[in-house]
Amino acid sequence: MKGISIAVAAMLAIAPAPLLAQTPTAPVSPDLEARMELAREIAVLARAEEQLDHAFERLRPGAVSNMLDQLMRVSPARDIGAEIESRYPGGQAGFEREFSRRYAEQFRTHYPEILEEIAHYWAQNMSLEELQATAAFFRTDLGSAWVRLLPSVYQNMTALGRQYSLQAGIVVAGEMMNAFDSNNGGAEPAEDMEGTE
Repeated sequence: MKGISIAVAAMLAIAPAPLLAQTPTAPVSPDLEARMELAREIAVLARAEEQLDHAFERLRPGAVSNMLDQLMRVSPARDIGAEIESRYPGGQAGFEREFSRRYAEQFRTHYPEILEEIAHYWAQNMSLEELQATAAFFRTDLGSAWVRLLPSVYQNMTALGRQYSLQAGIVVAGEMMNAFDSNNGGAEPAEDMEGTE
């Protein structure tokens, strides 16, 4: 399941936003193969493999930590952390480094499949003319400059999303706790209160 989640997240890093909402399978078009060829070229021009690398590196630390948590849940009677620390060369830090290295290698073996899926999505949802225009843009200096910025753009978007989501959460939690305290812990959900009037 984690591998699928990583792959999906990585795909989103280079795919257009509509990928979030999959469309029904469209009938095979006579120019589908021509569109597929262009979509594959776009994936190369957009340095899709590099974008996948960047996306994976952002997700990898959490994946390693989650893996260790899962090991401990599967064998609750065993102190997996203590066993790794005492028996694995380099302890838990060594285990995490080796897992992280092997995990990256294993994930990258799926790049051809992931890129083909992305190309297929583009080919199914863009016309031949749109794909030709997109490829032409990526062949230009401006297109190359845009591609170079993609990793930092997504990194900044992620950081800003976390920052403002945290701020929003703090504000809402504060408002709810203030309302709760002002009612001496007896506040009821608004819809329930309205129903008693």
